[in-house]
Amino acid sequence: MTWTNRFQILLAAAAVVLPMTAPAVAASARNYFYPDYLGQPLAFCLDGNRDCGRAAATAWCKANGYDDAMSFARRTNTGTDQLRYADTGNLCASQKCMGFRQIKCVRTGD
Repeated sequence: MTWTNRFQILLAAAAVVLPMTAPAVAASARNYFYPDYLGQPLAFCLDGNRDCGRAAATAWCKANGYDDAMSFARRTNTGTDQLRYADTGNLCASQKCMGFRQIKCVRTGD
């Protein structure tokens, strides 16, 4: 087998393998630590203490130009913070309100 034949086989194999390993869409992500809304820490739930966690993180990500929340972490409640709901901007008046320590937002490619 000549070098030319080997090179042609290598190119043919690369043409088959490379499209399978390339990502279909490009995505960008960003981590936000202790995210806030209107200068107050972000509440872990939506207004009315409903839809906690992913729903609240996704609402905040979407308000900041992202498509979804990839991950999130709850922070320890100090009992003294006033937190804001991502969906309404209202303050959480209860001392039982929890906040986010981290949210990772993602923007998917078109």
